[in-house]
Amino acid sequence: MFFGKKNLLSDISTAIIERFEDGVVAIDSHHCIVFFNEGASRIFGYAPEEVVGKHLNILLPERFHLQHDLMIEEFGASGDLVKKSTRRSRQIFGRRKNGEEFEASIFIVKAGADKLHPGYAAVVRDISEDKRTEDELMRLASTDPLTGAFNRREFKVLADEESMRAHRYNRPLSIMMLDLDHFKRLNDTYGHAAGDKALQRFTTLCCNALRTIDIFGRWGGEEFVTLLPETDAEGAAVIAERLRKLVSQSMLVFNDQKISMTASIGIAQYRAGELTVEGPLSRADSAVYDAKKAGRNRISVYRND
Repeated sequence: MFFGKKNLLSDISTAIIERFEDGVVAIDSHHCIVFFNEGASRIFGYAPEEVVGKHLNILLPERFHLQHDLMIEEFGASGDLVKKSTRRSRQIFGRRKNGEEFEASIFIVKAGADKLHPGYAAVVRDISEDKRTEDELMRLASTDPLTGAFNRREFKVLADEESMRAHRYNRPLSIMMLDLDHFKRLNDTYGHAAGDKALQRFTTLCCNALRTIDIFGRWGGEEFVTLLPETDAEGAAVIAERLRKLVSQSMLVFNDQKISMTASIGIAQYRAGELTVEGPLSRADSAVYDAKKAGRNRISVYRND
C-alpha cells in the first residue's frame, strides 16, 4: 500500500515529514519500505531501521496481504490511465509490532516518475480510538442507559426492518409486551434504587433466555417489548411462559432483602401486510391489560379476527 525510493521525496522537506504526527511510509516498486517517519514509529511500534528494506506486509495483518497487493496494483494502473486517480484515501487494518491490529485511514500518493518502477507514499492515521468513540456514541444513541436494552426509537427501527423481511418472505412474526407487576409498589416500599435494580435484573433474565434472533427493548417505565422473528402466536406463547416462570422464580436481593418479581405478558402476531410495529404493539398492549385484569403473573394472547 505504499511508496518509492527516498529520492522520490526530494521535493519535500524530509525533516518536516519525519516529524509529522501522522505516519508517513514509502515503498518502492517491489513494495519494500524505503521511508518510515517518527509518526509511523509511534503508530506501528517499529523503529525505522527495523522495517526499512522489509516488505510492506510487515505492517499488515496476514489476511489482508493479497488484498493490499491488489489494491496497490489497481491504484497504480488507474493512476496511469486517469490523472486524477494518482492519489486516494482508504481505510485499512494495520498491525503493530506487538501484533495488535488497528483501523487506520491512509492517503496514498503515486510518487514515482518512472512508470516502469513506480513508488508510492502514504500518510497513515490511527483511527481506532475514533472508531471506538463512534461505536460508543452509536451504542448510547440506541440503548436505554439504565438497562442496556434497545431504547424505543431503536426498537421501532429494528422492528420495522424485521417486519419488511417477514412480509417479503411470508414468514410469521410476533411481538410481546412485558410489564413488571406492582412496580410502583416496589418503588414505594424499597425506594427507586431498588426499582432500578429490578429493571436491570429483569432485563438480564430476559436477554439470557431469549434467542439470538429476538429483539428486546425497553418501551418505557416498567414496560418492555420483544420482537420474535419466525414465530407465530402459539410459539410466542411458549417463549412467554418460559420467561414468566423464570422471572417469578427469581429473587431480587437488595440491601439484604429478598424481593419477588412477576411479570404480565401480552402477545400479538403480525397480520398479513402489516409493515410497522404500531398495530401489533397496540394489540399486545391490550393483551397485557387482559393479563393484569385476570390477576397478573400470566400471559395473554391477542387472537386475530
